[in-house]
Amino acid sequence: MRASAGRGAGEATTQPRINTEDHRTTAGDAVSAVPPDDGGRPVGAGGRALRGVAGAFVAGLLVLTVALAGVQLWGFTKGGIGPGWVMLSAHVIAAVAALLLQLAADRVRRPVGGWYALGAMAVVLATLSYWWWS
Repeated sequence: MRASAGRGAGEATTQPRINTEDHRTTAGDAVSAVPPDDGGRPVGAGGRALRGVAGAFVAGLLVLTVALAGVQLWGFTKGGIGPGWVMLSAHVIAAVAALLLQLAADRVRRPVGGWYALGAMAVVLATLSYWWWS
């Protein structure tokens, strides 16, 4: 760091001192910057798009579940029945299952990750079709 313009030439500047001997690592402490390869090939554009669409479906189901919980609690406090505890619990279970499938799809680089994403989308579509479009 430089001394500021208002300081005299005789004033000391502040520079951090790094002692390299304090930061030694042993062979057992070495950390690789590259993640370990799980044997899969890199995900292509189609796989990323599929995971993105599945993630949007899962996010939508999560928002719907939170909104449904709010409506159920509002109906319960106002003396009404609301959508029903069975419907709410089914949405919570479906949202958790779809979220777990989507998390697995996002973490796996093998082609099975696409199947996880398709499974998450299937859970969302099955939930919507059973509870909302039947």
